Amino acid sequence: MAILPTRNNYQQSASTVLVDLKKGDTSKRNDFVWMYQDRFYAIAYMATGDPNHANELTIMAFQNAFGALKQLNPKQVSMAIWDWLSQFIVDACAEYHSQYSTPNNTNPRTDPSADGSAQMDWETTIILGVQRVKRCLNALPEEQQKVFLLRHNFQLNYDQIGAVLNQTPENVMAWLFRARVQIVKCLGRG
Repeated sequence: MAILPTRNNYQQSASTVLVDLKKGDTSKRNDFVWMYQDRFYAIAYMATGDPNHANELTIMAFQNAFGALKQLNPKQVSMAIWDWLSQFIVDACAEYHSQYSTPNNTNPRTDPSADGSAQMDWETTIILGVQRVKRCLNALPEEQQKVFLLRHNFQLNYDQIGAVLNQTPENVMAWLFRARVQIVKCLGRG
């Protein structure tokens, strides 16, 4: 799994892809599912921690996406395909948490202003290399790893990450800022 998202497939115009899907055959839909199923499953697994539930959420998200496509005029969608599609797995994860999880903690567990991570320039760390970032990422606590991957690999926003992990956006931001600081410290040690 790449640390940073590739821009070729996920940033395509949703209207172009959805028009093809809507008028396409089963083969086009299968190719579409094949292209995005790993991303959906990875997000669902991070949300549930259970392979069976992750499979169910992945299937449900695709069913919801194709159901929405029937009611949609694809030419009116003005976003990237991943931005349109990701809402379905996020909604499936939120529904899972509403049924099976306890309410989340409303107080952030980490204060990013306390260690300066809120002012960190994240982009400069990317220059240091993906392999080093991966090594440093593996040293993070699990919740920070998940938040980092959901933000930087799956391009979800803070509210979406909060829904996937059953956390508040404030907790998500705090964990992400903490993860970034720890990665920068790790990268600095070489």
